[in-house]
Amino acid sequence: MATSPTNSPHGLTVVKGRGTHWAVLTTRLLLGGLMAATLLMTVRTTGLAADRKWQTGVWRDSGDTRTYVIVAGTVRFHLEDIPPADTRALEAPAGASVKFAVEGSRAFVLDRRNVEHEMRVLRTVDLNYTATGSGHFIKAMAADGLRVTLDDNSVWDLDPRSQFFTIEWQALEGISVRRSDSEQNFNYEIDNIDRDEGALARYTPP
Repeated sequence: MATSPTNSPHGLTVVKGRGTHWAVLTTRLLLGGLMAATLLMTVRTTGLAADRKWQTGVWRDSGDTRTYVIVAGTVRFHLEDIPPADTRALEAPAGASVKFAVEGSRAFVLDRRNVEHEMRVLRTVDLNYTATGSGHFIKAMAADGLRVTLDDNSVWDLDPRSQFFTIEWQALEGISVRRSDSEQNFNYEIDNIDRDEGALARYTPP
């Protein structure tokens, strides 16, 4: 079969013939297959993200530069990047809302652009306090009046709006603990029985 030269759109001279025809056809099939595979992978990835059981939590200060802490309801999650690094790969400002999902030992976190980041779950902490009621007393009080340790060694962060009077609380004063409607993530109330004062509090086990 005769062949004739022609110019391609890219300025290259292409000799058309039966072999060239099959080469072009094969290339188109390969490109079509790659595009289909890429589309399928994208759909599968999007489907996996959509299938996750997303929940909303709040970033907390982890106390270091490499791990993360998220509090959601009565559970606190301690996370780290995969692979671990000396500094966090994701911004996690304390007090900011975050959307995440936990699947066994893995966590998936969405950043501000809704990009998914996979992390490792180091541990989870139950924030339910089971010794509510009276009969407690102050074991230690922070100098700024914002943290109190009770007789059972439970540690509590106190609402800063109550600081003007909790800063006066002293060791051995009687305390009663009760559940309260969550307000700014303070879901308990600590009442100083000796002073007839009460402050919203957040249970913070180690």
